[in-house]
Amino acid sequence: MSGFWHSWWAFAFLLVPLLIGLSGMAVLAYITYRYYDRIIAAFPNSRGVRTYNRLWSGFGFSSRCSQVANTASFVLWPKIQVRRGELDPKEVRNFPAEIKRLMAVSVGLISIGGVWFLLAVGLLKLSGS
Repeated sequence: MSGFWHSWWAFAFLLVPLLIGLSGMAVLAYITYRYYDRIIAAFPNSRGVRTYNRLWSGFGFSSRCSQVANTASFVLWPKIQVRRGELDPKEVRNFPAEIKRLMAVSVGLISIGGVWFLLAVGLLKLSGS
């Protein structure tokens, strides 16, 4: 197996998860560029979203990406925030489905890329190469 890690296949095996993760980041950047105002406007009564967005507002595109990523976590996994009173359940139900789908794609790609990369590095370390 150690011969594998010195081949082009190993290079591809380590490069593909990075490309997948970067694709997820590109989708996040697209969401931020295209839908930022709609995302922020979708949560006028949700204390958690407003608080986080107030903390990060005014710092440029990277902080907007952070706001969108945090809001994606609220939208994709709302139960805990709704229970805490940080999120209005009606606003989550009324959130635009096309943006929610893009957020799920972005989170999925970033997660798959990250897990794959961690497994690949773990295999590399275990093989002793």
